[in-house]
Amino acid sequence: MKKLGFTLAEVLITLVIIGVIAAMTVPSLMNNTNAQEFRSAFKKAISGANQALTLHYALEGLAASDYTDATDLVDEVFKTRMSIMDGNDQYVVEVGGADSSNCWTTADGITFCINNWENDDSEGQGGRCDSYNQNSCSASNDSPNLYIDVNGAKNPNKLTESSDRPRDIYTAAIYSQKVIPVGDAAQQVMYDKQVSSTQEGEGE
Repeated sequence: MKKLGFTLAEVLITLVIIGVIAAMTVPSLMNNTNAQEFRSAFKKAISGANQALTLHYALEGLAASDYTDATDLVDEVFKTRMSIMDGNDQYVVEVGGADSSNCWTTADGITFCINNWENDDSEGQGGRCDSYNQNSCSASNDSPNLYIDVNGAKNPNKLTESSDRPRDIYTAAIYSQKVIPVGDAAQQVMYDKQVSSTQEGEGE
């Protein structure tokens, strides 16, 4: 009885075809997976920072607008109210150019760095940290003063400039009692929608 089978050439051709298809599809799948991880981590970071501000205000009666020094804000609010990874708060997000003393890394590996911090210590409406008019505690209200690297020192360490291609670094602004994303790309990633430039800086 004659047995039928594949020749060596046929097997090799099949393997080559499978290899080509894999080479074409695997990078795309990996990029999509990384993008989803970056999105989820950014939302988690914003939520954690907001919880820290809310908890601190509830326990101490102090908002971000009550701190004129960035180091005090980091030490007394964020490092106190968030789960911090020991020995990893000196990592500097190079994109933001932040002072390493104003950075901290949480236990889940997310690094935060405050930069461009300025509080004119004004009270009520119109102050630099006015939560009513959505003025952030920064040198200019349209500038970020919080850089968030959702995977710490791991690559790619690039700023997210498009919601279609999320990277691991995002920008946000610290308000009196909240932290919100800054920039169209960060807001689109956070809220899963298109945000016009006129809406930038408005809270939910």
